[in-house]
Amino acid sequence: MMIDKPKPLPLAMVICDTVIEDKKTGKKSLIGMFNNINVGKIPCVHPNFNVFISLTEGQGDYIGKLGCVYIDEDKPIAELKGPIKFVNPHQIIEFNFEFSGLRLPKYGNYRFEFFCNEQLVISRKFKLSPAKKNRV
Repeated sequence: MMIDKPKPLPLAMVICDTVIEDKKTGKKSLIGMFNNINVGKIPCVHPNFNVFISLTEGQGDYIGKLGCVYIDEDKPIAELKGPIKFVNPHQIIEFNFEFSGLRLPKYGNYRFEFFCNEQLVISRKFKLSPAKKNRV
């Protein structure tokens, strides 16, 4: 009988405009965190944003997958995947996924979902809303 390895413990999942890493210290700064995107018309193409994820307590190798889903129709929008390796369970691994030109088809609710070996580890919702028109 094969025992499944435990899924990593999520520490953070943040949607933001930019992630800056200090080359000397390795510290990361998350700039422009948000949960809502306001746009004038749909469909829209968001020029650039980042999804930052921090995990710990993993054991060995995993296949990580970050997906974006339009919740209102349970429709996948984007997916990125790749290998993850934990040297030991005390290690903290940080990922920055940069999205350029993500097409968002409709106003409504979206969710980023991060999986390790097909097990959901963490998710984060955001909303696409109509921009408010300026009244003069």
